[in-house]
Order: sequence, then C-alpha cells, then structure tokens
Amino acid sequence: MQLHQINQSEYPVSLETLWQNSLQVGDQVMLIEEGVLRLTQDSQAMQTLIKEKNVTLYYLQSDALAYGLSPSIGTPLSDAEWVTLTFQAEKNISW
Repeated sequence: MQLHQINQSEYPVSLETLWQNSLQVGDQVMLIEEGVLRLTQDSQAMQTLIKEKNVTLYYLQSDALAYGLSPSIGTPLSDAEWVTLTFQAEKNISW
C-alpha cells in the first residue's frame, strides 16, 4: 500500500493527472495543509476518485479546523495518527 500525501488544493493539470493515475487499488490518500480544501472545493471529484480507484481518503484534522472545514468525506486523523499511518505504508509519496 502506498500513501499519497497531497498538500495543495490544486496542481498544474499534468501533475494532477500524474498523481491520480498513479493510484492503485488499496492505496491511501492523505490531504494535508492546503490540500484539505479539496474536501469542499473538489468533494465530488474526490468522491469519484475514491470509488473509481478504490482508495481510502484521510485528512489532517488540525488543518481542516484551521480552514474552518467540517468535511463530509474522508476520515480525520490527529497528528499522531498521521505519523502512525505514514510508518505503516510501504511507500510514501508526497505530491
């Protein structure tokens, strides 16, 4: 299982396509920093990605709170849980 860490609300089209196409069944996506904005700005696209790629979506709870978000998708993680998730992954990819 790979952990893809997304820290931007959007990337240039080529990079956006690259990270999404690199997802494999069972991978995990972690939204951090500005990336948590995807939970509201791009929630439909994120839901589609979860279903089509069969991945698990997480987000850093402290970042969501900092942006005043109450996401309806994804699983919130504390900083400690994020560290644990990172160590459990076979590979970590930061985009």
